[in-house]
Amino acid sequence: MPSLNELEQYLNAAGIASKKDNASTLCFVLNVPMTSGKRKAFELTATQSDSGLLIKESGGCLPNFCPNRHINMGGDFCLGFEIEGLPIHDWVSYIKDYLRAQEYVNKHRKWPKQVKEWSHGNAAYYQQFVENALRKLRGNNVNIDFKKIELREVSPAKCYPNQPHYHLYYDSELVATGIGNKILNKRAACICTTDGSAKHKHKTIGGCKNECSKTLYQIPFNEKRRVLEDNKFWEYFEGEKCCMTMNDCKLNNINNNT
Repeated sequence: MPSLNELEQYLNAAGIASKKDNASTLCFVLNVPMTSGKRKAFELTATQSDSGLLIKESGGCLPNFCPNRHINMGGDFCLGFEIEGLPIHDWVSYIKDYLRAQEYVNKHRKWPKQVKEWSHGNAAYYQQFVENALRKLRGNNVNIDFKKIELREVSPAKCYPNQPHYHLYYDSELVATGIGNKILNKRAACICTTDGSAKHKHKTIGGCKNECSKTLYQIPFNEKRRVLEDNKFWEYFEGEKCCMTMNDCKLNNINNNT
């Protein structure tokens, strides 16, 4: 993530006027091209914090808090993990994409489908684990449909009577059995049954150097953790006022049901 000094240097080089209120706060106006071809000016305030560069809209175009719009309490943008390691010009481009999405919400009261969303709070970490696992499998020529992954808790194994026992299915086919995060049937065929040339070959789960079945096995556990953390997030903000700028708002639904 870039620093405030890098942002200031970028703005100066781009001919964008800015005002530094203090050593850690920078105010500027960013003109963002919309999909319609028109430009919209957003008044923004960037702040250097211990956790990185924070940015929020300060001209009254966006609500001060809206989890569904990925705006944190106090107005700071919730930008997800994709901004980590971005150089300043890519970071600014990402901010423009984010603001285009916000303008779409202003007009249509829903998040644009083509713009990726991160889960809320700590749930985002587990979303990242799931996505990294799926990406790793694709890199090993194992294309997984997330919706076809199913983890079932079954009766405990006799040799592990006090530990939860799981069966992992993919597309209704049993892939692995395990206790907790540990796979038991390591001699079974791994899910990566083809190589890049589509020639079939046999690999055991334990003998697969890419750990394809092990990677797949972790996905439903991390998805379960993601859902739990997401629920905790909404419970924490129960009672907070909804900004009423979206048609479907979980915050509003929670408050109406309490």
